[in-house]
Amino acid sequence: MRVARLHRVVTRCYEQALQTVGLSQPQMEVLACLVIDPKPVRPATLATQLMLERSTVSRNLALMQKNGWIAAVETSATGRAMSVTITEAGVAAFARAGSAWRRAQADAVKMLGPDAVTTLNQWLGLDTPSPASESDVDAVGPRSRASAGKDG
Repeated sequence: MRVARLHRVVTRCYEQALQTVGLSQPQMEVLACLVIDPKPVRPATLATQLMLERSTVSRNLALMQKNGWIAAVETSATGRAMSVTITEAGVAAFARAGSAWRRAQADAVKMLGPDAVTTLNQWLGLDTPSPASESDVDAVGPRSRASAGKDG
C-alpha cells in the first residue's frame, strides 16, 4: 500500500504542474515519445512503451487529436488500426510544458531524495541513469526545442 500511496503523491505532483499548461501526465509522456521519435507509431506500441493500459492511451490520443497535438497518419483498410504522429502544435505544447515538467521533477527529487533517479532507473531497467538534476524533458534534446522554436 505504501508504494501505491507513493505513486499517488508523485503523480499528483506532476499532474498539478502540468495542469497549468493544459496537459495530463500521460499526455506529456505520449508527446515526449513522439518528440523523441517522430515516426508514425501505433497506439498499442505507445501503451507498451509507456507501460500504460491501451484504453488510457486511446482515450488520451483522442483528446490529443482533438487538440491538434497529434494526427492519425495511417489507418488500416478496416479502420481498426492506425498510427499517429506528433504535429507542430504538439511539439509546441510539449515545449510549453517544459518548465512545468522541470518544476515537478525538482519537487519529486526533493520528496524522494537525490538517489531516487538512479534507483528508479534500475527498477525500470533503463541502461543510462540520468543525474537527479536532469529532467526527462531536457533528456529529449534539442530536436523538440528547435522544432518548437523555443528554449524549453
